[in-house]
Amino acid sequence: PRAPQPRAAVQPAPAPARQPSQAHEPREVSPEQQQAAVAEASSLLKDLLSLMQFQEPGVTVAWDGVQERVKAVIAGPDAARLTSSEGRALEALQFLTTLMVTRKAGASVAVQVDALGYWEKKEKEILDIAERGIQEVKHTGKPIRLAPMDATMRRLIHRNLAGHPDVETASEGEGTWRKIVLRPRKR
Repeated sequence: PRAPQPRAAVQPAPAPARQPSQAHEPREVSPEQQQAAVAEASSLLKDLLSLMQFQEPGVTVAWDGVQERVKAVIAGPDAARLTSSEGRALEALQFLTTLMVTRKAGASVAVQVDALGYWEKKEKEILDIAERGIQEVKHTGKPIRLAPMDATMRRLIHRNLAGHPDVETASEGEGTWRKIVLRPRKR
């Protein structure tokens, strides 16, 4: 017989004490702002990596139209330095780049900085958890709450499930306890 699978990430949703806030509509970033954000992110990352004494860093930067963000990928012999310690250096570099690009581009622009597929793996894990949540909502007909997660991962789920025929998403909670709620879509 198979051992039961742990279900720590998906929990049944008790009745909310107050209405959760709905997912925010994405703000439009003009094509000009997109181009400026991509160029600025590329320049900033090259400068920052140089200051960090990275040897021959390869930086590829493009606009990700699906997630409405700048996506930068760093390659090279020192890329592993960014993903060690649970990706803290990568997160810090991403935070700084987002802050600086947003100010320079004149629009709120998300920037994802990846190295060695770190964020790609994290996003796949989160979307797999969301998929299990969708299956549970479809099976039970009741809303569920996912484990608390950061704004970037909540945004990923909101965007990926925006047009889902069976569930709708909302965020509730505050700060580090903020989480996604999956509910059956009203027909």
